[in-house]
Amino acid sequence: MIGGTISANFVIQAMTFATSVLTARLLGPIGRGELALVLLYPQLVAGVAFLGVDRAIAILGGRGDLRSPLASITKLALLFSAPAIVAGYIAVIWRVTDPHLAELSIMYLAYVPATYFFTLAVNLFNGTGDFYRFSAARLWFYGCNLFLVLTIWLVASERFLDWIVVANLVTAYSAFFVALRLIRRRFPRSGRAGSLNRGEARAVVSLSLVFALPVMLYNVSNSAYQVLLEHWMGVEPLGLFVVYFAYSRLLAPLGSAIGFHVFHIGITGKSVDMSRMHRQSLLIYLVCSVPLWLLADWLIPFVFGRGFVGNTGATALLFASCIFAFSADSMAEFLRGRQQVRADINGRLIYLAVLGTLGSALILPLGLFGLALAMAGGDVLRSVYLVNCVGRETSQEKGEFWRVSRRDVVELFNRGKGMLQGLLARR
Repeated sequence: MIGGTISANFVIQAMTFATSVLTARLLGPIGRGELALVLLYPQLVAGVAFLGVDRAIAILGGRGDLRSPLASITKLALLFSAPAIVAGYIAVIWRVTDPHLAELSIMYLAYVPATYFFTLAVNLFNGTGDFYRFSAARLWFYGCNLFLVLTIWLVASERFLDWIVVANLVTAYSAFFVALRLIRRRFPRSGRAGSLNRGEARAVVSLSLVFALPVMLYNVSNSAYQVLLEHWMGVEPLGLFVVYFAYSRLLAPLGSAIGFHVFHIGITGKSVDMSRMHRQSLLIYLVCSVPLWLLADWLIPFVFGRGFVGNTGATALLFASCIFAFSADSMAEFLRGRQQVRADINGRLIYLAVLGTLGSALILPLGLFGLALAMAGGDVLRSVYLVNCVGRETSQEKGEFWRVSRRDVVELFNRGKGMLQGLLARR
């Protein structure tokens, strides 16, 4: 099951990477930074305002407590969209000073209702263990976005930034209709008139409050480096760093696939050796990261364009950061599945404290290297903290999570060999 999710995630990552390459080549460093700024505050505010509704949907859906999932998801998406759009508008007016970029950012707020619905649907499939529909919906989303950006590349001759923002909006509503169709097929009775159970929506909102603070901190921590960069250095360094960050996260399919399944394990309460899973995940991340880092100075300008000059120190730190970030994320997913969010909250606060303190102090004297150093420090401390929390939760010795053995290497090799043989057999 996890093999299929990993395969889908690699396809998604390939499409995401291709989209980011096309976008960077169309816009250049300055334009890429402008796009990041246009999307920054709508996405940040929408993520924060959604509280933990997506997590609550996954848990209640996984338990079979939702009799009318389509009706409940629709109501929740509409309920949370209005305050998110208002808050997003205020944030854009406050923070984006360029009139044209502010106009595009305000227009982009229209993506919120469609994205909320899509996010709830995907999390419902994850919670119920329907990883086929879970992967299919996400594949459509990223495939549609790639197709539209490629069309812009081939057809448009100017105003690329405007067209890319429009493409993101169209992608959101296309994904909404696909998610709607998948839910109707999976839960055919849930779309009948009068099927809305108000108690279900209230139960989701009530449970979401458990996840509200960690979800808010998650969205803030994901956007914090962009806020710092835009504030201290402007859009061109932001455009460069966004590309470096995207390159360093090429292993995200592995991290997210592991996280999705660990979250499901936490929900169901299955007995799993979390220390072994953590050790083997670290091995995979490390082995895959080293060659990507060694090629970074040549590959980044070659792929993204000559304007995106490589930065050896910053990319090295970003790859180190990603290894510990993925480690921390999977541990946090396990704890979320068990509705134990205090550790996740503390972990995010540790990361933000380190990033805010070191980032603000180092970004001007050291530039992008200083910001990458701050991110790496925050991710390392957060990872160590969450591993210790999972060790206590599972009654496993903390050292076992880091003590990689020869057996781990052999098991990983045999598992990878088996997956490869399975793929070849299908062909």
